[in-house]
Amino acid sequence: MRVTGVIIGAGIIGSAIAYELSRRGVSDLHVLDPDLEGALSSTERNAGGVRHLWQQPINVELSRTSIRLFETLKDEIGFNQSGYLWLFSEAKRENGDAIFAHTQKMGLKYEQFLPQEIQQKYPFLDKLDGVASGLFGTKDGLLNSNALKTYFRNEAKKKGVTFHDRRWVTDAHPKKGISPARVESYTADSPKQAESWLREPPTKDSFVSSPEVWEADFVILCAGAWSRPILLPMTKDPKVEPYRRQICLFKAEGFDMSPYGMVVDTSGVYFHPEGGNILAGLVLKNETSGFRFDYDTEFFESHVWPALYERSTQLERLKPVTGWGGLYSYTPDITGILGAIPEKPALFEAHGFTGHGIMHCYGAAVAISELILDGRYHSIDAACLSRERFTSGDPSKLLPETLHI
Repeated sequence: MRVTGVIIGAGIIGSAIAYELSRRGVSDLHVLDPDLEGALSSTERNAGGVRHLWQQPINVELSRTSIRLFETLKDEIGFNQSGYLWLFSEAKRENGDAIFAHTQKMGLKYEQFLPQEIQQKYPFLDKLDGVASGLFGTKDGLLNSNALKTYFRNEAKKKGVTFHDRRWVTDAHPKKGISPARVESYTADSPKQAESWLREPPTKDSFVSSPEVWEADFVILCAGAWSRPILLPMTKDPKVEPYRRQICLFKAEGFDMSPYGMVVDTSGVYFHPEGGNILAGLVLKNETSGFRFDYDTEFFESHVWPALYERSTQLERLKPVTGWGGLYSYTPDITGILGAIPEKPALFEAHGFTGHGIMHCYGAAVAISELILDGRYHSIDAACLSRERFTSGDPSKLLPETLHI
């Protein structure tokens, strides 16, 4: 099938790019995904927080551009700018001061609080021993990621974009070294089979039938945690790895957290109100890469509850409701990969955002759309996000991000 463009992956990044390209007049655009409903999608299994706070200026700009759009869609996507509160321990006092200075230099709306000011704004945080300061982002907040994805898709469909379900892409490459690009995909017999592909990605050799072939002026890889198996035929080192991240949901007896936003504790546990409950997560350092979606029953009791017990008397009596595992796609410097794939004409990529896809999605869509349609960046200069930063041999081109949840 000959088309203008193919997007591989219909998560929040792929859907945002479909929205932006269609807004700019690209109608013959096709989005291929194994599971449009998103049963195992990182978009569906995330915490829903969006913020401006980043070390790298490019990530600040991606968030700034995205949140600017979210502010115009508050009702459609449930965007609540309830703020982010980061707590810093005495041992990290200087780090907190440095991060606050960075926010001021970048022109971001952040305030620094002493412990007594933290308790005035968040009265339930009444165990602040060892807390040196807090950093509060007044323009940050929470949104419904599924509603945002649905908005992008619906707007794109109005302009002629077609979303194809149960499609697994095994290969994408330039046709005879030039444009157009060729994409090979297979269609699952059932949603169950498509889900099995997400849990254990198949290889091209796994299929006995012939693939459906698409030829496109451009192809964009936006498969998130599933980008690695698609990239392997193109490059020996895709620079992305999937890692499980766990989230739990629980109730706090006699406490309503709904008036507050995201809180990031000194322990690394982050938590926020979620539909009458409280949602929390934590980066576990001992995770190994792989396509894992299981939830450890001891995650809540061993990691989340002890940290919150030490922070608030309101969070001493907690009742677990449920929990789940989802995937983050990690790069060597914890920053996304975006740009043209080197030596692969007509192939582009936007993935590896390490769980930050929600807050970076529209900024990434604007940048990659400019590169494809205009041949250059002009609103957001995302050249530094190219995968060539990993192969240049120049460590200064890496974009390390330690502030990630």
